[in-house]
Amino acid sequence: MTPSGAPEVALTLVIPLRAKAGMSLPDFYQYWLNAHVTLPPRFPGISSIWLHIVSFDHQRWPRLPGVSHRPEPQDEFHGVPEATFPTMADLELFQSYAHVQMVDGINFLGEVITYASVGDHSATMVDKLDDAAPDGHDDLVRHLLFLRRRADVPAGELRRFVTETLEPAWAGSPEVLKLRRHLFEPLEATLDHPGVVLYKPPELQYQAVVEVVVADEDALARFAASPAFTGTADGLAALCEGVHAARVDRCITTKDRGAITLAGVRGVAVADLIRRLEADSQRDEAVSALFLPELAGSAASAGGPTW
Repeated sequence: MTPSGAPEVALTLVIPLRAKAGMSLPDFYQYWLNAHVTLPPRFPGISSIWLHIVSFDHQRWPRLPGVSHRPEPQDEFHGVPEATFPTMADLELFQSYAHVQMVDGINFLGEVITYASVGDHSATMVDKLDDAAPDGHDDLVRHLLFLRRRADVPAGELRRFVTETLEPAWAGSPEVLKLRRHLFEPLEATLDHPGVVLYKPPELQYQAVVEVVVADEDALARFAASPAFTGTADGLAALCEGVHAARVDRCITTKDRGAITLAGVRGVAVADLIRRLEADSQRDEAVSALFLPELAGSAASAGGPTW
């Protein structure tokens, strides 16, 4: 919270992305992570960006009887960026600069569904990872659980269950290393990507997403057998027609609280190569100045880049 008591982040966007029709997934990931990825972090207004590479085929989350565990094939998505904005004015500022990013979407995206979570409707309940800016080099088991309410369940009832029942139970599990949730507003087209599908009908929208991270599959099995999970399973199943568990194959940070990362400047493949070869000269401020001179100046005054 800020000294005034207001949330530090006014808005968090969680954005499932579906690859363009006819595009292979390898080409989708190559373009997203190595061409498009360097655009959003450069624009003012946006504070933090995490990219989640996801797969429903790789999911390990325990299934609930009578509850859909993944979207229909035509509704599956392949990546989920998460972006934060300190104020609503920052969102407007970002939108005023980001036209080139938006028109680039048609090159690799078929669908962009932008869910908005306002203020403290996004919250991290547990974080034992001590890494606010992961670069995707870990062996943790991560899932994003997208929750879709049953038709006769009010959105507010699902929200209360998440915040008052599910969160306290799961947060108390020793197996859970990170627990973060977002409660969504009714869907609106917040970001305009020309030529890309931006909307889902109400019956296909999600009302919340919960991020759960555990150490490994054994830890997930222990969590699934624990009272923390079994004690909330029936309630979750009663409220949700879908608990769509997107396995996060990799989580990559491109901007961290205003500071652009190496992946955000150079793309994920180049950043990976620099790290693997320990090419420390590529992290020098003189090199960063070739790509982002205005950022290099501000980073130097603050004690250097966050790379």
